[in-house]
Amino acid sequence: MSENKELNMEEMGEVAGGYKKPPEKAGFIIYQIQKGDALSKIARKFNTTEALIMSWNPKITNKNLIYAGDYLYIKK
Repeated sequence: MSENKELNMEEMGEVAGGYKKPPEKAGFIIYQIQKGDALSKIARKFNTTEALIMSWNPKITNKNLIYAGDYLYIKK
């Protein structure tokens, strides 16, 4: 039998779909996606393009699939 265990917030960040803040990266800020955000809206906010944001964040494979609570690297 497997043991049922509740995960704490740190452990939840380690599982698929978790929202663990990524490590700092020189030349970038870390932006947490907010409810209602779209990649186009984030691009306008930071005066950049969707394509560039996707190149800085290879985990984004579909510009229409981003999730509130997740994090993005945005070049300064």
